[in-house]
Amino acid sequence: MFELHQLRCFVAVASEMNFHRAAERLNMTQPPVSRQVQVLERQLGVQLFDRTRRTIRLTAAGERFHVEARELLRRAEDAKVIARSVASGHLGNVSLAFIPIAAVPIVPVIATKLAEDLPNIQIVLNEMMTGEQIERLRTGRIDIGILRRPDSTLPGEQRLLLREPYKLAVHREHPFATRDDITIQDLHGEDLLMYSPGHGWYGYGLLHPIFAAHDVRPNFVQHVGQGISMLTLVNVGYGMALVPEGLRLLRLENVDLRPIELPPEATADYHIVMSEARKDDPAVRQVFQLICDAFGV
Repeated sequence: MFELHQLRCFVAVASEMNFHRAAERLNMTQPPVSRQVQVLERQLGVQLFDRTRRTIRLTAAGERFHVEARELLRRAEDAKVIARSVASGHLGNVSLAFIPIAAVPIVPVIATKLAEDLPNIQIVLNEMMTGEQIERLRTGRIDIGILRRPDSTLPGEQRLLLREPYKLAVHREHPFATRDDITIQDLHGEDLLMYSPGHGWYGYGLLHPIFAAHDVRPNFVQHVGQGISMLTLVNVGYGMALVPEGLRLLRLENVDLRPIELPPEATADYHIVMSEARKDDPAVRQVFQLICDAFGV
Protein backbone atom coordinates (compact mmCIF):
# COMPACT_ATOMS: atom_id res chain seq x y z
CA MET A 1 0.00 0.00 0.00
CA PHE A 2 1.27 3.47 -0.84
CA GLU A 3 2.32 5.96 1.83
CA LEU A 4 1.61 9.64 2.36
CA HIS A 5 5.11 10.79 1.44
CA GLN A 6 4.71 9.01 -1.92
CA LEU A 7 1.45 10.87 -2.50
CA ARG A 8 3.11 14.18 -1.65
CA CYS A 9 5.86 13.51 -4.19
CA PHE A 10 3.35 12.55 -6.86
CA VAL A 11 1.12 15.59 -6.23
CA ALA A 12 4.10 17.94 -6.32
CA VAL A 13 5.25 16.51 -9.67
CA ALA A 14 1.70 16.52 -11.08
CA SER A 15 1.28 20.15 -10.02
CA GLU A 16 4.64 21.36 -11.35
CA MET A 17 4.91 18.98 -14.31
CA ASN A 18 8.62 19.01 -13.63
CA PHE A 19 10.61 16.73 -11.33
CA HIS A 20 13.25 19.35 -10.56
CA ARG A 21 10.73 22.02 -9.54
CA ALA A 22 8.75 19.42 -7.55
CA ALA A 23 11.90 18.49 -5.65
CA GLU A 24 12.57 22.15 -4.81
CA ARG A 25 8.99 22.52 -3.63
CA LEU A 26 9.47 19.57 -1.29
CA ASN A 27 12.94 20.64 -0.15
CA MET A 28 14.35 17.41 -1.59
CA THR A 29 16.74 16.45 -4.34
CA GLN A 30 15.32 15.15 -7.62
CA PRO A 31 16.41 11.47 -7.48
CA PRO A 32 14.43 10.59 -4.32
CA VAL A 33 11.31 12.27 -5.74
CA SER A 34 11.63 10.26 -8.96
CA ARG A 35 12.11 7.03 -6.99
CA GLN A 36 9.03 7.65 -4.83
CA VAL A 37 6.87 8.23 -7.92
CA GLN A 38 8.23 5.07 -9.55
CA VAL A 39 7.54 3.02 -6.39
CA LEU A 40 4.03 4.43 -6.30
CA GLU A 41 3.41 3.43 -9.91
CA ARG A 42 4.64 -0.11 -9.20
CA GLN A 43 2.38 -0.41 -6.16
CA LEU A 44 -0.63 0.82 -8.10
CA GLY A 45 0.22 -1.25 -11.16
CA VAL A 46 -0.45 1.70 -13.48
CA GLN A 47 1.62 4.36 -15.22
CA LEU A 48 0.83 7.82 -13.86
CA PHE A 49 3.06 9.87 -16.20
CA ASP A 50 4.01 9.72 -19.86
CA ARG A 51 7.69 10.64 -19.85
CA THR A 52 9.85 11.90 -22.72
CA ARG A 53 13.39 13.24 -22.61
CA ARG A 54 12.15 16.84 -22.16
CA THR A 55 8.55 16.72 -20.92
CA ILE A 56 6.12 14.74 -18.80
CA ARG A 57 2.35 14.65 -18.76
CA LEU A 58 -0.27 12.83 -16.72
CA THR A 59 -1.88 9.73 -18.16
CA ALA A 60 -5.64 9.34 -17.88
CA ALA A 61 -5.08 7.20 -14.77
CA GLY A 62 -2.69 9.84 -13.44
CA GLU A 63 -5.19 12.65 -13.88
CA ARG A 64 -7.82 10.79 -11.90
CA PHE A 65 -5.35 9.66 -9.27
CA HIS A 66 -4.17 13.26 -8.89
CA VAL A 67 -7.67 14.30 -7.80
CA GLU A 68 -7.93 11.41 -5.32
CA ALA A 69 -4.39 11.91 -3.99
CA ARG A 70 -5.01 15.58 -3.23
CA GLU A 71 -8.20 14.66 -1.37
CA LEU A 72 -6.39 11.98 0.63
CA LEU A 73 -3.68 14.44 1.64
CA ARG A 74 -6.31 17.00 2.63
CA ARG A 75 -8.12 14.45 4.77
CA ALA A 76 -4.87 13.36 6.37
CA GLU A 77 -4.12 16.96 7.30
CA ASP A 78 -7.65 17.39 8.68
CA ALA A 79 -7.23 14.22 10.73
CA LYS A 80 -4.03 15.61 12.23
CA VAL A 81 -5.74 18.87 13.14
CA ILE A 82 -8.73 17.05 14.61
CA ALA A 83 -6.53 14.75 16.70
CA ARG A 84 -4.62 17.72 18.08
CA SER A 85 -7.86 19.59 18.81
CA VAL A 86 -9.31 16.62 20.67
CA ALA A 87 -6.09 16.15 22.65
CA SER A 88 -6.10 19.83 23.63
CA GLY A 89 -9.77 19.75 24.65
CA HIS A 90 -10.96 22.12 21.92
CA LEU A 91 -13.01 19.52 20.06
CA GLY A 92 -15.35 16.85 21.35
CA ASN A 93 -18.75 16.09 22.85
CA VAL A 94 -19.68 16.83 26.45
CA SER A 95 -22.93 16.02 28.26
CA LEU A 96 -23.95 18.62 30.84
CA ALA A 97 -26.86 18.06 33.23
CA PHE A 98 -28.47 20.83 35.27
CA ILE A 99 -31.29 21.20 37.76
CA PRO A 100 -34.28 23.06 36.24
CA ILE A 101 -33.81 26.27 38.22
CA ALA A 102 -30.21 26.58 36.93
CA ALA A 103 -31.73 27.32 33.51
CA VAL A 104 -32.20 30.91 34.66
CA PRO A 105 -28.99 32.18 36.34
CA ILE A 106 -26.41 29.64 35.13
CA VAL A 107 -27.13 27.89 31.82
CA PRO A 108 -27.31 31.10 29.70
CA VAL A 109 -23.89 32.17 31.02
CA ILE A 110 -22.44 28.76 30.17
CA ALA A 111 -23.97 28.71 26.68
CA THR A 112 -22.56 32.16 25.90
CA LYS A 113 -19.05 31.35 27.16
CA LEU A 114 -18.92 28.04 25.30
CA ALA A 115 -19.99 29.69 22.05
CA GLU A 116 -17.25 32.30 22.48
CA ASP A 117 -14.36 30.18 23.77
CA LEU A 118 -15.01 26.56 22.77
CA PRO A 119 -17.19 26.72 19.64
CA ASN A 120 -16.06 23.30 18.37
CA ILE A 121 -17.21 21.39 21.43
CA GLN A 122 -20.72 19.96 21.08
CA ILE A 123 -22.63 20.32 24.36
CA VAL A 124 -25.58 18.03 25.07
CA LEU A 125 -27.77 19.69 27.72
CA ASN A 126 -29.93 17.56 30.01
CA GLU A 127 -32.42 18.99 32.51
CA MET A 128 -32.22 16.59 35.44
CA MET A 129 -32.94 16.53 39.17
CA THR A 130 -30.07 16.22 41.66
CA GLY A 131 -30.69 12.57 42.59
CA GLU A 132 -30.66 11.39 38.99
CA GLN A 133 -27.55 13.45 38.26
CA ILE A 134 -25.67 11.83 41.14
CA GLU A 135 -26.49 8.36 39.85
CA ARG A 136 -25.41 9.18 36.30
CA LEU A 137 -22.27 11.04 37.35
CA ARG A 138 -21.23 8.01 39.35
CA THR A 139 -21.45 5.75 36.30
CA GLY A 140 -20.11 8.28 33.77
CA ARG A 141 -23.38 8.50 31.83
CA ILE A 142 -23.14 12.28 32.11
CA ASP A 143 -19.87 14.22 32.13
CA ILE A 144 -20.69 17.28 34.23
CA GLY A 145 -23.56 18.05 36.56
CA ILE A 146 -24.89 21.27 38.07
CA LEU A 147 -26.89 20.32 41.11
CA ARG A 148 -27.96 21.39 44.56
CA ARG A 149 -26.00 19.33 47.05
CA PRO A 150 -23.81 16.47 45.82
CA ASP A 151 -23.54 13.23 47.71
CA SER A 152 -20.42 13.29 49.90
CA THR A 153 -19.55 9.80 48.63
CA LEU A 154 -19.71 10.85 44.98
CA PRO A 155 -16.24 10.69 43.39
CA GLY A 156 -15.12 13.41 41.03
CA GLU A 157 -14.04 17.03 41.30
CA GLN A 158 -16.67 19.20 42.99
CA ARG A 159 -16.90 22.95 43.51
CA LEU A 160 -19.45 25.40 44.86
CA LEU A 161 -20.38 27.25 41.69
CA LEU A 162 -22.85 29.88 42.90
CA ARG A 163 -24.51 30.87 46.20
CA GLU A 164 -27.64 33.01 46.04
CA PRO A 165 -29.64 34.62 48.85
CA TYR A 166 -33.38 34.07 49.00
CA LYS A 167 -35.70 36.95 48.19
CA LEU A 168 -39.38 37.35 48.96
CA ALA A 169 -41.44 37.26 45.77
CA VAL A 170 -44.60 39.33 46.16
CA HIS A 171 -47.33 40.57 43.86
CA ARG A 172 -46.69 44.20 42.94
CA GLU A 173 -49.96 45.24 44.62
CA HIS A 174 -49.12 43.50 47.91
CA PRO A 175 -48.26 45.84 50.83
CA PHE A 176 -44.83 44.20 51.12
CA ALA A 177 -43.95 45.32 47.56
CA THR A 178 -42.82 48.73 48.86
CA ARG A 179 -40.93 47.51 51.93
CA ASP A 180 -37.19 46.95 52.33
CA ASP A 181 -37.26 45.96 56.01
CA ILE A 182 -39.07 42.61 55.81
CA THR A 183 -38.08 39.97 58.39
CA ILE A 184 -38.89 36.29 58.81
CA GLN A 185 -41.39 37.23 61.55
CA ASP A 186 -43.39 39.28 59.04
CA LEU A 187 -44.36 36.03 57.28
CA HIS A 188 -46.30 34.74 60.29
CA GLY A 189 -49.90 34.10 59.19
CA GLU A 190 -49.24 35.32 55.64
CA ASP A 191 -50.24 33.33 52.54
CA LEU A 192 -47.03 31.66 51.41
CA LEU A 193 -46.12 29.14 48.74
CA MET A 194 -43.85 26.44 50.15
CA TYR A 195 -41.49 23.91 48.58
CA SER A 196 -42.74 20.34 48.57
CA PRO A 197 -40.79 17.72 50.55
CA GLY A 198 -40.33 15.69 47.33
CA HIS A 199 -39.31 17.66 44.24
CA GLY A 200 -38.66 20.76 46.35
CA TRP A 201 -36.63 18.91 49.00
CA TYR A 202 -33.80 21.44 49.02
CA GLY A 203 -35.93 24.52 49.75
CA TYR A 204 -38.21 22.58 52.09
CA GLY A 205 -35.30 21.20 54.10
CA LEU A 206 -33.66 24.61 54.29
CA LEU A 207 -36.64 26.86 55.09
CA HIS A 208 -38.90 24.68 57.21
CA PRO A 209 -36.42 24.49 60.14
CA ILE A 210 -35.94 28.28 59.97
CA PHE A 211 -39.67 28.87 60.35
CA ALA A 212 -39.76 26.41 63.25
CA ALA A 213 -36.73 27.97 64.97
CA HIS A 214 -38.33 31.43 64.84
CA ASP A 215 -41.82 30.15 65.75
CA VAL A 216 -43.13 31.53 62.47
CA ARG A 217 -46.20 29.79 61.02
CA PRO A 218 -47.13 31.09 57.55
CA ASN A 219 -50.34 30.00 55.90
CA PHE A 220 -48.95 27.55 53.34
CA VAL A 221 -51.45 27.87 50.49
CA GLN A 222 -49.69 25.39 48.23
CA HIS A 223 -46.62 23.14 48.14
CA VAL A 224 -44.78 23.06 44.78
CA GLY A 225 -41.49 21.72 43.57
CA GLN A 226 -39.77 24.61 41.80
CA GLY A 227 -39.22 28.31 42.38
CA ILE A 228 -40.12 29.04 38.76
CA SER A 229 -43.59 27.55 39.35
CA MET A 230 -43.91 29.63 42.50
CA LEU A 231 -43.27 32.84 40.58
CA THR A 232 -46.01 32.09 38.07
CA LEU A 233 -48.45 31.69 40.98
CA VAL A 234 -47.24 34.86 42.71
CA ASN A 235 -47.73 36.64 39.38
CA VAL A 236 -51.48 35.98 39.58
CA GLY A 237 -51.73 36.91 43.26
CA TYR A 238 -51.63 33.40 44.70
CA GLY A 239 -49.58 34.16 47.82
CA MET A 240 -45.91 35.03 48.31
CA ALA A 241 -42.81 32.85 47.96
CA LEU A 242 -39.18 32.68 49.03
CA VAL A 243 -37.11 32.13 45.87
CA PRO A 244 -33.41 32.35 44.89
CA GLU A 245 -32.35 35.83 43.84
CA GLY A 246 -31.36 34.66 40.35
CA LEU A 247 -35.02 34.25 39.39
CA ARG A 248 -35.24 38.04 39.12
CA LEU A 249 -34.02 37.49 35.55
CA LEU A 250 -37.47 36.13 34.62
CA ARG A 251 -39.00 39.61 35.11
CA LEU A 252 -42.63 38.57 35.46
CA GLU A 253 -44.95 41.55 35.05
CA ASN A 254 -46.64 41.47 38.46
CA VAL A 255 -43.79 40.11 40.62
CA ASP A 256 -41.39 42.08 42.77
CA LEU A 257 -38.47 40.42 44.57
CA ARG A 258 -37.98 42.12 47.93
CA PRO A 259 -35.05 41.75 50.35
CA ILE A 260 -35.84 39.81 53.52
CA GLU A 261 -33.76 39.28 56.64
CA LEU A 262 -32.96 35.57 56.90
CA PRO A 263 -30.28 33.54 58.72
CA PRO A 264 -26.93 33.27 56.86
CA GLU A 265 -27.49 29.60 56.03
CA ALA A 266 -30.57 30.47 53.97
CA THR A 267 -28.88 30.40 50.58
CA ALA A 268 -29.59 28.59 47.32
CA ASP A 269 -26.38 26.78 46.41
CA TYR A 270 -25.40 25.40 43.03
CA HIS A 271 -22.56 22.88 42.87
CA ILE A 272 -20.68 21.66 39.81
CA VAL A 273 -19.37 18.10 39.65
CA MET A 274 -17.21 16.42 37.01
CA SER A 275 -17.69 12.68 36.69
CA GLU A 276 -14.65 10.75 37.92
CA ALA A 277 -15.18 8.33 35.04
CA ARG A 278 -14.84 11.14 32.47
CA LYS A 279 -12.08 13.26 34.04
CA ASP A 280 -9.43 12.15 31.51
CA ASP A 281 -11.39 13.45 28.52
CA PRO A 282 -9.70 16.76 27.54
CA ALA A 283 -12.96 18.29 26.30
CA VAL A 284 -14.73 17.49 29.58
CA ARG A 285 -11.92 19.10 31.56
CA GLN A 286 -11.92 22.15 29.29
CA VAL A 287 -15.67 22.68 29.70
CA PHE A 288 -15.52 22.11 33.46
CA GLN A 289 -12.75 24.69 33.86
CA LEU A 290 -14.45 27.19 31.55
CA ILE A 291 -17.62 27.02 33.66
CA CYS A 292 -15.67 27.42 36.89
CA ASP A 293 -13.78 30.40 35.47
CA ALA A 294 -17.04 32.02 34.32
CA PHE A 295 -18.29 32.01 37.91
CA GLY A 296 -14.95 32.79 39.52
CA VAL A 297 -14.48 29.51 41.37
